[in-house]
Amino acid sequence: MIIIKNRIYCIALFLISLFLIFGMNAQASETQILKAKQIEKMAINHLIKELPWNQESLDITIYSDGKDITLPTGKKDLIYKIMGSNQRAGRVPMILEIRINDQFQKRIRINTKVLVKQKIIKTSRAVKRGEIFSINEIKEETIKTERPNKNAIKNLNYILGYEAVRNLPSGATIQTNFLKKPPLGKRGKKIMIMAKKGGMTITAPGILKQDGYKGEMVQVLNIDSKKIIYGNLVDSNTVTVKF
Repeated sequence: MIIIKNRIYCIALFLISLFLIFGMNAQASETQILKAKQIEKMAINHLIKELPWNQESLDITIYSDGKDITLPTGKKDLIYKIMGSNQRAGRVPMILEIRINDQFQKRIRINTKVLVKQKIIKTSRAVKRGEIFSINEIKEETIKTERPNKNAIKNLNYILGYEAVRNLPSGATIQTNFLKKPPLGKRGKKIMIMAKKGGMTITAPGILKQDGYKGEMVQVLNIDSKKIIYGNLVDSNTVTVKF
């Protein structure tokens, strides 16, 4: 009798073990794991696609708890959204919505930090208003920043030979509104007024009454007649008029 009971007990234990094993396998087959690394990688790819910066200039950090997520089996859709519409660098919050077979499962907030690599040109010394930029006044730098300066000048050709329109301290990032193309002739400069008709050329000394650029109509004082006339600035020393 005792032997029979022991056999029944052993069989029962065996059946329970089988039930637990197959039950666990069945349960495991009804779930899928979403890896934390996959979440982070796809978040980075979404930012690269949506942000207005070149991929090579981006440095993206994802802040997460690093935990995998257990989900039901089925077709998995991961929908990433950038929160807000104005933040394009610095702290850029995101939302991940997870759907299985088109059914909502979970919504996760993802915090990110986006740095943008930007080439800028700075003053290497203090520059006064009216100074003309040469290679001695500037230096190139590449920075990583949360606030890219859209007005910063990146090309030396747009600085060299240009005039500062304001006083700039040493180390200032040079922007488009900090300089201008210098005039060919400045107000108060003595020039030659020239008039041609047929084979005859008449000249007279004059003084520019305004700054002028090449090919521009400028106001000139005729020193001999004391009259204000208008002519075309052809070079830094000559204004042509018609008569």
